[in-house]
Parts: sequence; structure tokens; C-alpha cells
Amino acid sequence: MRYILLAFALVAALVPAAAAAQTSPGLGPPPPGGGPPPDRARFEQFRADAKANALKALSADHQTNIQAIVNSLTAGSLTPRDAIAQIDALLSPDESKAILDQEQKVRGAMVAARDGSSTNPNPPAAAPGPSHGQGAKPDAGRFLLRLLLSPVQMRALRNGQAKPQ
Repeated sequence: MRYILLAFALVAALVPAAAAAQTSPGLGPPPPGGGPPPDRARFEQFRADAKANALKALSADHQTNIQAIVNSLTAGSLTPRDAIAQIDALLSPDESKAILDQEQKVRGAMVAARDGSSTNPNPPAAAPGPSHGQGAKPDAGRFLLRLLLSPVQMRALRNGQAKPQ
């Protein structure tokens, strides 16, 4: 009898704590559908939109040539630096400008999303400086390469693996 009363007292003490934990933000069950968190999904959408818009800015011939460069990079026959240089050499000034405009637009949208200010998704000076290094100048080839490689491929290249999946 004593153990039964002790068990009831323990359950009565734990039930409110368990209920509070489930209603706390970020501690409840994952969102339905099992997809990525909403912020990550939004960032992935920004990236997908930038990729589509950047590819629209390229001529069909340049799209084909750039895809061949990306294939050489993922096969391990080119270094990332060489791939970026080849892409930069291939792009026309108008294509480079369009790609750099996409980079600025994505950066502004991501900063606005992080700050929670959804009123202006493209603030002009929201993120000063390029996203790929302090003091480095913006590079259309680098940004385009980051758009065309999957995050898994980028990680593999950063880790020095010859053939990213």
C-alpha cells in the first residue's frame, strides 16, 4: 500500500512537468510531414529561386559549358579555384552582373528572414560585404558554383574528398 501511494505521488508530480515540456516552444513533437524546419525550408527556397534566376540569365551555350565545368569539379579533375576561374572567364559582363544581383538579393532576403522583418525581403544594404569572406570582392563564378553544387557536394569538396556524391 505504501508503494502504491508513493507511485501515485510520483506520477502526480511528473504529469504537470511533462505537459509543460510538450507545450514549450521548440520542445514539442516535430512539425507534421517530417520536413525541414520552417526557417531552413525558407532558406532553401531562397537558394532555389536564386539558382533558377541565375540560370535564366545565362545563354544556353554558357549553361552547357558551366555544367561541364561543374561535372569536372565533382569528378575531381578540377579544383574549386580553377572551376571558379573558368566560370568567371566564360561569363559575359551582363551575365556576371545578373548573377551578382541574385547574390545580393538572396543575402538580403536571408538577413531579413533571420531578423524576422518580412516587410522588405530585399533591403539594399542589409548585408554589407560578400558572403564568402571578409574583405573579398563579390565573385559571380563562386556564387554560381555554390548554387549549382548541392550542400552535400560542397561539404565533400571542403573536406577534401575527390569525388563528392
